[in-house]
Amino acid sequence: MESPFGVWLPQVTILRSRRLSEARSAVEAIRQRHCVLLQLDDAAPEEAQRIIDFLAGAVSVLDGQVARIGECTFLFAPAGVTVSHS
Repeated sequence: MESPFGVWLPQVTILRSRRLSEARSAVEAIRQRHCVLLQLDDAAPEEAQRIIDFLAGAVSVLDGQVARIGECTFLFAPAGVTVSHS
């Protein structure tokens, strides 16, 4: 993908999170323009919701997108990445 700063090669970071404190690494990856595939299978439902809300807020501030991939799997994409479902 061409950007005003040259060629940008998208990267995907896969994370498994159980606690909100572990979500910081996901935000850092998104800030570095990585797509983050987050698996919340091992998180308690209340904690999973807190993590999703936290990351959705961070992605929104960074003009990115959030997509639910599965029951406990979410994709957080930075600005400039188009997420489409077929």
